[in-house]
Formats: sequence, structure tokens, C-alpha cells
Amino acid sequence: MNSQSLRASWSALRDAFGLGVMSAVFFLAMLVFVLGNAVVVYSLMSGYEASIRQISTLDDVRTLSQRLAVQAMRLADGSYIQTATLSQDIDIVENALQALDQGGVVAGQEVPPISQPQARDFLPQIRRNWKIMRGRLQAVILGSYTQESSANDPMDAPQVLQRQWMADDAKNLLNILNACSDVLVPQLLDTKERAVSLGLGLAVADLALLLFLFLWLQRYLVHPLRELCEASAGWVQGNYDARVRVMGAGELGLVARAFNAGSEQLRSLSDKIREDQAGLERSGIIFRGLALNSLVGIFLVEGEHFSFVSQKMAEIFGYEVTEMAGSMPLLSIIVPRERYLVAEAIKASQSRQDGTLRFEHHGRRKDGTVVDIEVFGTAIAVDGKVSIIGLVQDVTERKQAEASAQLAAIAYENSSEAIAITDASGVIIDVNPAYSRMSGYWSDEVAGEMLPLLRSGRHNREFYDEMWHAINTKGRWEGEYWGQRKSGEEYAERVVMDTAWNHDGSINCRVAMLSDVTQKKQVEAQIWNQAHHDPLTGLPNRQYFNERLQTSVEASDSTHQPLALLFLDLDLFKEINDSMGHAVGDQLLVEVAQRLRASATGDACFVARLGGDEFVVLVRDAPDRVQIDALCEDILARITQPYLLGGKTLHISASLGVALYPRDADSAEMLLRHVDMAMYVAKESGRNGYRYFDVSMRERVRMQRDLLYALPQAIAAGQFFLLYQPIYSFHTRHIVRAEILLRWRHPEFGIISPLDFIPYAEERHLIRPLSDWVFAQAARQLAEWRALSPELRLTMNVSPGQLSEDKIDLQVMLDLLHSHGLPPDCLSLECSEHLFLNMDAEVRARLQRMSAAGIRFSVGAVSLGMSALLAMPQQPFETLKLEREATEQLLAGGHAPVVFESIIELAHRLGLSVVAEGVTVREQYEFLLGAGCDAGQGYWFDEPLDQDVFEQRLRDSVQRP
Repeated sequence: MNSQSLRASWSALRDAFGLGVMSAVFFLAMLVFVLGNAVVVYSLMSGYEASIRQISTLDDVRTLSQRLAVQAMRLADGSYIQTATLSQDIDIVENALQALDQGGVVAGQEVPPISQPQARDFLPQIRRNWKIMRGRLQAVILGSYTQESSANDPMDAPQVLQRQWMADDAKNLLNILNACSDVLVPQLLDTKERAVSLGLGLAVADLALLLFLFLWLQRYLVHPLRELCEASAGWVQGNYDARVRVMGAGELGLVARAFNAGSEQLRSLSDKIREDQAGLERSGIIFRGLALNSLVGIFLVEGEHFSFVSQKMAEIFGYEVTEMAGSMPLLSIIVPRERYLVAEAIKASQSRQDGTLRFEHHGRRKDGTVVDIEVFGTAIAVDGKVSIIGLVQDVTERKQAEASAQLAAIAYENSSEAIAITDASGVIIDVNPAYSRMSGYWSDEVAGEMLPLLRSGRHNREFYDEMWHAINTKGRWEGEYWGQRKSGEEYAERVVMDTAWNHDGSINCRVAMLSDVTQKKQVEAQIWNQAHHDPLTGLPNRQYFNERLQTSVEASDSTHQPLALLFLDLDLFKEINDSMGHAVGDQLLVEVAQRLRASATGDACFVARLGGDEFVVLVRDAPDRVQIDALCEDILARITQPYLLGGKTLHISASLGVALYPRDADSAEMLLRHVDMAMYVAKESGRNGYRYFDVSMRERVRMQRDLLYALPQAIAAGQFFLLYQPIYSFHTRHIVRAEILLRWRHPEFGIISPLDFIPYAEERHLIRPLSDWVFAQAARQLAEWRALSPELRLTMNVSPGQLSEDKIDLQVMLDLLHSHGLPPDCLSLECSEHLFLNMDAEVRARLQRMSAAGIRFSVGAVSLGMSALLAMPQQPFETLKLEREATEQLLAGGHAPVVFESIIELAHRLGLSVVAEGVTVREQYEFLLGAGCDAGQGYWFDEPLDQDVFEQRLRDSVQRP
């Protein structure tokens, strides 16, 4: 039986018995169901309790049997045991076993017999074991009556055997009882689970039944009654169209039919009354509507004059109604030059059978202005006189609109801009010739088709959603779109789509103005590409990178996907660029960019060149650190592979810094600063490696910032002091010079090296007062020490900035030396070899002036390039210093000793003395001495010394032969 048959049977049954009988039957069935639930639950719980009593009885038997065995063994040993208690326990065990087998009362509780087949299989064995044990117990009890206590020997052989037999019997009985219990316990738990599951199922069924009852009452009683109440309220408010849904043939169905019949009768009576009233008012309404309408004027001419004019008629010509009706002739409202034509039209209408009259002419208003009018009328004869009844409409705006439309049509046809007119849904109605020229499609080819702009194509769904949202909400959309010509060529369009509305607010049409901007887009793309890419490598430039970094940071904030930023700087690129020329340097940068592209592949990686030899790699949705490490190692491996440029093989390495967002920064600017710090740490750690940003780097930046602000106060507070590192002659082992070393004793950070604060001193224009202080302290101290060693000279390091920006006042220096009685050549200024590479004419002239005044110079060198060697004889340098980085390579093996010997010999040929710094072991000293090096300094000789210790070393050196 299908669902429709069941629904029909239920409806017939409900209608046959009525709502009251069905409700009684339903509640009776529910009562039976509830009682049945109670009976089932009671049965399950009774079974569960019976099983519990069986297991409890079985446990009692097990306990009593073991206790009987123990007491019997004690009795056999001669201990005093009440035999009456043993007999009583034996009877209890007998009763319990009888109850487990056939049912009975144990300890005041009804114990049903064990019915489970698996458990009943154990009962015969239990009975047998019990009979054996019971016989043994009785024998022990009887033996205790006949045996005298004095004769009981615990070690008597029969008694020992009795105890052993008793223990074995008790053990056999206990094993079989435990086996039976192991079968009953799982069955008890299963009975409990079934009882709980059935109880839950019955509860769910009861809830479902109550829900069904609630829904049934809602549908067949509450909803019909509520619908009847609402319809009755409609009667009170005059709504006689209200109807009630008929629900079967029962009591509610009868009430609904009666209500609907009453509503139909009331509605028919109300319609009849309204029709009668409408018939009475129709004539007056029509006349008043015609006379009072705001669109056309109504007039009646009898003879030659107006006998009636409507208010609208008077407004059209600027008169009052009383001015026109009764005395004004019809032709007076026509311009004079057209009155003859109107008079002829009136005569012609009288000759027609229907007397119709229609003309369009220029009317004249009361103030003399001219308006376009359209007249519809009928000429009739009344009492021998000709009368005209007609309508007048001011069509001035229509005429102007027609003229404008004509001009618009001319512009539409001859416009150089493509125009497409569509309906509200975007289907093309018409296109102008410019559209056909632009797209290649003629009007008849696209009419009835969807405008390509409005259907899915090259752009994504978001583009079309935003476009349609703007069109539907604002009526206008402006943007750019990539279309396709009939030939298949793609082109860019600039589109402005507007909506034309009807007076009622509905859409009349949509007008799209389209311009071909393909060439403009190409030019813009070329300009954008040039503005956002590096012209040398083709990589995105700093501007493009900053935009991408900011966008990626914002995307990471919304998607919670981390970013990784890698900052790469080539090691010693400047030396290669200066020694081999900028052309080779540019080729090297191009090759590095290509290798970076090969390493950082995929859409998630963005490679850019910030400038010079600085590159960055931005990794979106950064994977775990293992993959970032792999990317860094791959980049470094590719960078360090040989380069064949300009016919020469070059080797170069790079230093990489890595920072993660948002772990290491909370903004794009901070992320860039932190990755720059990590890169410099990698460079300071020995180059050709990478470092992740950590908190210690941030602390270093904080320290640098604090140093920057504390530097001006440090000079005034006297926080600077000088150390002196002796320079010994290799031949005499006497101190011939001392290098001045400036130190800053900071109250928070301790002793700070010049490398950490000299750049800030130059940046804040504090290098001049700092240099003046160093000159003053050194000159004063040197004046005292030259009394001990007249040939002693001091060497002072100067930065390129001090020379290139005129931070040293020559006259002040000479005056200071003269005030202490010191010759100018007692002071030697030490410069870096990089000064040669970018020395301008002003610096060269300043060096010459200082040399002419007697100041001596030395140059520190790590790797002497050809350009530096060629420039050295032209400058006033007297000493070449081999810096620590070079001396450390001396004992590394390979070609280092040969190179050192060549440099020392070359320096001597150029007229320069050679000083080696960083001498830390005797082997270095002995080699340099043998190679002809003039002097040296380092920890093998002495560490940097304060004023007092150096003075003592100087005394010892002077006294030494």
C-alpha cells in the first residue's frame, strides 16, 4: 500500500469517527503503549535482579565452602571448633545449591534456578564436588567426637592426609564455582546493557509519540482554529474574501464550509452594492476627469467662440478660464500666419461624415510666446450651428525631444566612439557603425545576442559580480575589459555603461560607450614595467618589491599564512667591480639574477633587486624551516659556482639574512630592517652563509640606537679613553711606533670598539670634535714619551669620511703639535686601501697639502689591486701595513708565503716600509723577519696598553741593548 492510499484511508477514518472519537482512540493507544513500556522494563529489571541474586548465592557458596574447609582442617589438627556451626554452614550450602538448581529461598530472598545452558552444565559437577567435600567434612566432625584431645598429634599421618584431602576438595569445588561464576557475570552484564538500551529506546519512542501527538494536534486542531479566528477578524475589518481551508468531513470541516459559504454571500452582496454606486458616479467622474486632467485641455466651440474651456486648456495658453470662455474666438490662440490653414481644416472637417478634426500648428499664448500644439476634435451641428468639441495638447517638449532625438541619431551614426544599446538583461538591441568597425561585427550579426562584456569570458567571476552589482545598484559601471574581435584578435576596451530609466522607475535600456585602449594599455604596461623593474637584470626593483611586500603582509594578516624574506648581499663585490670594471660587474649581477630565478621558482617566490649587489626573495605561504634552509643552501650553492665573464673565471660568495613574518616583525618596514640585520650578522660571521633573525640582533640594534643618541653626551662626559699598541722593529726589537686605539667606556654597554660608533659619529657630524679630542690627548702624551724615546711616533687611523669631508683642520693640527714642541712627522695617519679606489681630486689635494706640512701617512691593505698599486706612488704614503686578515693567512699554506714575499719586495721597491699587524705566533714573526718586513704589532709582541703600562714598556725598550 503506497503513501497516498494510507493518507486517503486515514482521512476517511478520521472523517468517519470524528475528532472526539479519534482523540480518545489515540490517547487510549498511548496509554497501552506506556503500560507496555512499564511491563517490559519491569520484566528486564526483574531478570537482572534474579541474575544478581544467583551470582550472590554462588559467591556465598564459594565463601562458605572455603570457610568450612579451613575450620575442618583446624578441627582435624585438634583445635576447638564448634561442630554445630559447621553443621549449620553445611545445611546453608546444601540449601543454596538446591536453590541454584531448582529454585528456592536463600537468606530470606527468592533465588530462581539457573536457566542459562552454559551455567547449568556446571551444576552436576558442583554437586559431585560438594558431596565429596561434605563427606570429608562429616568424617572430620565424627572423628572429632571419638578422638581424645591428648592423643591428637598434628604430625599424625592420617590427620595430615585428611587436611590435604580437605584442601584438595575445597580447591576443586572453588574452581568449578569460579568457572560457573565466570559464565554468569558476562550474561549479567549483557542483561544490564540490554535493559539500559531498551529503556533508552522506549524513552525515544515515547518522545517521538509525544511529538507526533503535538504535531497532529497542531495540524488538525490548533491550525484550523487559528485560521478560523483570523478569517473572522477579517470579517470585522470588511474583508469578505477570507476563506478557511476545509479539513475533511468532520466537525472542523463542517464549520469551515459554513464559514466559507457565509463569506461568499457577504462578498456577493458587497460587490453588488459597489457596482450600483459606481454606475451612479461614473458619468460625473468621467466628465470631471476629462475636465480636470493635467495632460490635455478640453474645449467646446459654439459658432466661432469658446463656450467651455478646462483649467488645463487655460493653463496651456496662459489665460484664466473666465477670460477664454464666452468671448474668445478659436483662431485667436493660433499664430496669425497659420490661422488660414486652421480655418480651412475646420471647413474640411465639416464635410466629412465623421466630422473629425486634427492638426498640429503653433499656438500663441497670452504673453505672446509661441508653443507647439496638437488638436483633436469633432465638428457637430447643433440647432443649425456648427460646434466643435476637442482636446488640445502642448507638444512643445515632444517636438524638442524629437529634434534632440534626430540630433542624437546623427551623433549615434557618426560617432567615433563605439556605442551599444541593450535591454535590461544585456541583450543587444542595436550598435552604431563605430562598434562594427571596432569589433568587426555588423549590427544584424550581434542583435539579439548578449553583449560580450556582460557574459563570462577572459575575466574571473569576481569581475562580473562586481560589475553587475554596480549596474544593478547604481545603474552605471565604468571599467576596462578585454574583448575579442571577429578576427579572433584580443583588444582592450574602456567601457562606460549607463542605464536609461522610464518615468515609472523601470529600465528602458542600457547604453554602453566603448573605446579601444589596446595601444594605451600597451604603453601603460611598458611604462609600468620600466618603473617597476630593474633595467639591468629585468628583476622587479625596490619600488615593485615594496608594493609586493606590503600586499603580502596584508594578505598574511588575513589568511594567517606566514611569510619568509631572504636578503642577499654579494661578498666583496665592490672589489671585483673596481678591479675588473663596471661592465664585468654588470654581467656578474645579471648572472646572479638568473641563478636566483632558477632557485626561487614557483608563484610563491618573488625575486627582486633592491640596488647594487642587494637582492631579496619573498616567499609567500612560507613552508617549514627545513624547506627555507634548503632554499637558502640552494641559492648559496648556485651563487658560489664559477662565473666565466670577460674571458676570466670568477668566484664569488654571498651572505643571506632570513626573517619570518609575523614571528620576527609586525610590519613590512620592520621585517625589512630585521632581515637586513640578519644579513649583516651572516656577513660578519665569515660570509658565504645565512642567518635567521633573532632577538639578540634586535638588542644589537637597540644598542646601536642608544649609542647614536648617547654619543654627543659621551664626549662631554669624558667617557672616551685611549689605548696604545706598541709597534716593534723586527731588526732592533725596540718600540718605534704606537698605534692609537680609541675606546668608549659606556656606562651600560661597557667598552665599545670604534667600529661600532665611528659610523654614527660621522653621520651626526661629531667626528670633528672627537678627532680633535684624540689629537689633543695623543699630542700631550707623545710629548712626554719622546723625552724617553726621541724617535717615537704615533699612528692614528682615519676614515675616508674624515678626509673626504674636511673633518681634519690641518692648521689646528699643526698648531697643536707646535704647542707641545713636536715635529709634524711624529704623527702618521693610517688610511684604508679603499681610499685609492674612489679618491676624488679634493681628497688628493688635501693629502698633498698635509704631506707638504710634514704629516706622514700609511696605508692598510688586505688585497692590493692593480689600481691601488698604480695609484700608490702618486700619493704621499711612506708605510704599507699588512692588516690582520692578511697575516692570518700566512701559515695557512699554499701560495700565501710567496705572495707575502712579493708584496714586501714590491713595497720596498716603491719606497715604502712594511708593517705587519696581527702577529700572534713566533712562526709568523720569524717568517716576516726573514722576508724583510720592517716592523710588526700583535699579541705576540704586546696587547693594546693603557698609558702607564705602555710607558713602562717604552722604558724597558729603551734600556734594552
